[in-house]
Amino acid sequence: MSNNIKKSVKYLVNKYDTRNPEKIAEGEGIEIIHKPYSKGTKGYFISVNDRKHIVLNDSLDSDTMKVVLSHELGHAIHHNDHNIYFIREHTFLSTKVYEDEANEFAAELLIDDDDLDEIALKDMSIEQVSKCLKVTPELVEYKIKKK
Repeated sequence: MSNNIKKSVKYLVNKYDTRNPEKIAEGEGIEIIHKPYSKGTKGYFISVNDRKHIVLNDSLDSDTMKVVLSHELGHAIHHNDHNIYFIREHTFLSTKVYEDEANEFAAELLIDDDDLDEIALKDMSIEQVSKCLKVTPELVEYKIKKK
């Protein structure tokens, strides 16, 4: 895991005394907007006139919404000077590095090392751990591989 991401998550968790992405976003002055979208759009981060906004699909279940919010919060914290949407939609440049970093941020925020260590001792599969922690298997894999 990127040391910079790990440090920023640790700072935010300590600053707000929570791993709740909604409370952290609120503390950072990031507005969360819920809107109806098709299943293809889960959420996105946008900065307009130096104001940060995370837009979430309001049809997501609460666990998925928390994961998407954490991912978009990663963009808001680490990529606020990059227009990821523009890069993805209007250039041939890859956004993979930004998406990977946002996933790392979400994994670090939503999965506490102590919780993962305790669960890992039970010899559970990635899928079982993800269900237990209410996150995606991809985030568990990020956390395990980058730990």
